[in-house]
Amino acid sequence: MSASWLNPAGGLRYHVRALFGGRPWAPFRAALAGWLAELEPRVPRAVLVGPSAGYTFPDAFLRRFTALTVLEPDPIAGYLLLRRLRRLGVPVLRLESRDLLIAPLLDGSSGLAELLQADPEASLIFGNVLGQTRFLREEAEFERFKSAFRERVVPLLDSRSWLSFHDRLSGTLAPSFSAPFLAPQRLDDHAVLRELYGRAPASAPQELFDHQSDGFFPANVPHAYFSWQIDGTRHHLIEGVLHNRVLVLPDQFASTNQPLCRSRSDRAKTD
Repeated sequence: MSASWLNPAGGLRYHVRALFGGRPWAPFRAALAGWLAELEPRVPRAVLVGPSAGYTFPDAFLRRFTALTVLEPDPIAGYLLLRRLRRLGVPVLRLESRDLLIAPLLDGSSGLAELLQADPEASLIFGNVLGQTRFLREEAEFERFKSAFRERVVPLLDSRSWLSFHDRLSGTLAPSFSAPFLAPQRLDDHAVLRELYGRAPASAPQELFDHQSDGFFPANVPHAYFSWQIDGTRHHLIEGVLHNRVLVLPDQFASTNQPLCRSRSDRAKTD
């Protein structure tokens, strides 16, 4: 693997893009901020996986937590993010620069899964990282990683609130829709092209790069989609999944009519 601050999933190039991102990134940041605000943590603790320096996370979201464990191998990103979190007043911070995401799922060692088992109520937040993991391993290892993720990490999600936003597609062709685009389940490729690129201006054929972010989470849960112009020529289609797990009160406080532990999809049916 490349040095963490030079790796193809982010690193120095991404920091430069963020430095000059200002106006092009603003619509994505604004749409994402509204969606992130829908997370309802059970407790003010969270594990933040692969956020780089947190460039796309608004201050208001990060301030919601009193304890954050950050898994970020890029030393530049880790330094910048911890400095920001201290400025925001987050009292308990832990930065883990070792790879606790990919390698432990491939070799069976202790990693993210064990971290989650140690705190079943802490929220889990994947910060635009899962769609980049396909750059970090060869195809066979990448598929093994996704399979192990489903086996060891996904079963630990039911007890907590969690979210992920990650790359679905990227290229020079810009998506054309009002973000966030909300869907009751993951859109297949045909629906993505029809619903999210269908109004793009006609031009010469253009290729879209598939980040192979399918298969990490169940497809039959609500998904959100965002458009991100990451630099002057490239656009990313970002896919989001969010699940809320709120605290269940003792029986004497519970209503017999409404469950107190509901996912976002449950609320959409009843609100």
